[in-house]
Amino acid sequence: MGYRSDVAYTIRFVDDEATNNERSFYTFLVEAKSNAATAACFTTPNTPSWVFEVDEENYQINFYADSVKWYESFSDVQTHEALLSLAKEWEEDDHARIGYVFVRVGEESDDIEETVSELADWGWVHVSRSISRDW
Repeated sequence: MGYRSDVAYTIRFVDDEATNNERSFYTFLVEAKSNAATAACFTTPNTPSWVFEVDEENYQINFYADSVKWYESFSDVQTHEALLSLAKEWEEDDHARIGYVFVRVGEESDDIEETVSELADWGWVHVSRSISRDW
């Protein structure tokens, strides 16, 4: 069984000039697809609980996993973490105007992990609290 989490992230190119976003987006994709640490993100088939999307129209990469074992020792988790690390490197090295958000919500009510880059918008991916009731 094991401990389960819901996980989502988005990586977006946010320059005011669309041509800059397009160039940066496709350069990022080429680098990510040719990098051994990140390439599997693009080749692993989507399942009902894992959805990985390359949105070329909006220059973004989106990921969502529902009720999964998100253990750092798992190779598929390492691949997605490496893709986020690559986005962070691009942000820090000023390769492009890039923003990213990562959110993981575990089974425990206080187990929430959020990483938001400087150019990201909190509205892209966020935790929403609600009350559920049976009446």
